[in-house]
Amino acid sequence: MSSSTGSINWSQVYNTPIGQILEDLNPTVFETLLTQSTNNQITTLQNQEQQDQTLISAWSTLQSDAQSVSADLTTLASSATYNQLMASSSNNNVATAVDQSAQQGTYTITVNALAEPEIDIGSTANMTVTNPNATLTVPGTTSPLTGSFTITVGGQSATVVLPTSGESLNALVSQINNTPGIGVTATAVENSQGDWLIEIQANQTGQAISYADNTSPGPLYYLGLVSSSSTATQSAANILQAASSAEVSFGSTYNASEAIASTSNTLTNLIPGMTVTLLSTGTTTISVTPNVSAMVSSVQQFVSDWNQWVKDTQNLAEAGQVEEVGTGSSASYEFVSNANQVITSPLPLATLNQAAEVLGATTTGSGTYQSLADLGLTFNTNGTLSLNTATLTDALTNDPTQVLNIFQAVQQNLGIGISGVINGFSEGPTSSAGEAITTLNEEVASDKSQIALLNQQMSNEEEQAIIQYGQWVNSVSKDSERYSLLNALFNANSGSSSSGG
Repeated sequence: MSSSTGSINWSQVYNTPIGQILEDLNPTVFETLLTQSTNNQITTLQNQEQQDQTLISAWSTLQSDAQSVSADLTTLASSATYNQLMASSSNNNVATAVDQSAQQGTYTITVNALAEPEIDIGSTANMTVTNPNATLTVPGTTSPLTGSFTITVGGQSATVVLPTSGESLNALVSQINNTPGIGVTATAVENSQGDWLIEIQANQTGQAISYADNTSPGPLYYLGLVSSSSTATQSAANILQAASSAEVSFGSTYNASEAIASTSNTLTNLIPGMTVTLLSTGTTTISVTPNVSAMVSSVQQFVSDWNQWVKDTQNLAEAGQVEEVGTGSSASYEFVSNANQVITSPLPLATLNQAAEVLGATTTGSGTYQSLADLGLTFNTNGTLSLNTATLTDALTNDPTQVLNIFQAVQQNLGIGISGVINGFSEGPTSSAGEAITTLNEEVASDKSQIALLNQQMSNEEEQAIIQYGQWVNSVSKDSERYSLLNALFNANSGSSSSGG
C-alpha cells in the first residue's frame, strides 16, 4: 500500500476537528486494522514452523548419533577388523614398507644399490653463456638461437620449439620444464669459470635420456648437450650420472645371483601384497604383524560416538537432573531443569538407557576377557564410556578372537534391523526417529502452505484497505465541508443576534 497518502497534513487541509481525525487514522492504521487478524495467524504459524524445524534438527541429530554407534558396532563385530595387518621396517633409513595383503611374517632384505636417474650437463665447447638472462645467439653472429629439439625418456618423447625471436638460457629452462609430457627437469647452473650451462635430469630412475636436434646444427649441439651436429638421436655428450637400477636380495647379505633389479626404488613385486620403498643401501627386516593400533582406533571411534550420543540425548531430550547441593550433613538434592530440552518424547532417553544396559550386561565365554569391562571399557556416572587403551591393547594382542566374540554378542543382544534397540530408533523412515521426523516435515509443509494462502489473503486485504480508506476519506471530507458550512452559519447568526441587541 502506498504511504504517500498518509503523508498529507490533514490539519492544514481541514482546519477542523475532522482534519485531526484524518491525521490520526492514516492509511497505515487502516491497513493494520484490516490485516491484523490474518497477520496474527501468519505469526502463529511461523512460530510453529520454527518450533517444528528445531524439533526436526534435534531428532536428526540423535538419529545420526545412533546410526554412528550402530555402524561402529557393525565394524567391531566383523572379523575383518581383527585381521588387519601392518608392515614395519627395522631400519627405516634403508627401506619402508606399506602392507596391502602380505602374509604375516618377517622378511630380511639387503639393498645393494638404489635406482638412480640420469643427469646430463651441457658444455662451453660450442657456445659460452656468461649471462643466463641474455638472449642466446648463434656463435659468431648476432642471430638469435632458434630451432627445435626432442627429448626422450623411457619411450616418452616431447619436443621443445624455441621462439623465432630467441630467448635466454633461463627462459629455455622454464620452457623445457613447462613442456607437457616431457620426462626431464632442466636447470641453469654456473661452473667455476663463471659460465652458465644447462643441466638435464630424468624424472624417472633407471631410464636413459636420448636427444635429437630437429635442425642441423641445432640448440642441443650449441648448448653442448650432444657432441654431433647430426639430427639423429644421440646420447648425452656429458653424463654426470648414468641411469641405474636398484638391486636388492633376500637375506642379511647381498646375493647377486638371486638379486632383483628394478628401475624404480618403489617395489610392488618384491614381497607379494606389499609396497617397499628403498631409501639407501643396507639391510633391514620387514615384519608383517597384526595392526593392533588400527583395532584400538576402531574401539576408540565407538567410544567417541557413544559419548556424543549420550551428550546430545541428555542435552536435547532430558527434562533435567537431580543434583546434590552442599556437602556432608548439610547436603540436599534438588531437581535442576534442562533449559536446552527440545524433545519431550521419552523415546530417546529410553533407547539410550536400554542400549547402555545391554552394553554393561553382555558377557560371553570364559577366560580373561568376557565383557566390555574386561576390555577396558567402563561407564562413568553420567552414562559416557571411558577406555583404558592399555587394557584394550593387551586384550587385542593376546586374544583378538575373544574381543571379536564380545562385540558380536553385544550386537546380537542389541538386535539387528528395525526390531533392534538402536536400529529400531534410528534406521529408516519407520524407526522412532524416522517417524518423528516424517511427521514434523509434514507439519512444516502444511504450515508453509497455510502461510502462503494467508499471505495472499493479506495482500488482498491490503488492497481492500486502500479502497476503504479512499471511501472513508471522501465521506469524512464531505462531513468536514458540512461542518464548516454549519459553523459559518452559526457564527453569522450569532453575530447578527449580538448586533441587534
